[in-house]
Amino acid sequence: MIYRKWSLLTMPVVVLSGLGAVILAHNFVFGANERFVEKIKREGELLREQDRAKMTLERGH
Repeated sequence: MIYRKWSLLTMPVVVLSGLGAVILAHNFVFGANERFVEKIKREGELLREQDRAKMTLERGH
């Protein structure tokens, strides 16, 4: 194996950038999933409110 002086300086940069890439990918994948779940919950609650309003109108007539 050939060792160069600059390899001692670049290795921490490579390791830290790889770690940063993993963290960003994790946040993107799981952060997007959390936003999707929240969106589905909001839409479900909206549909439930619409159903309640419709049922209330039907009972009143």
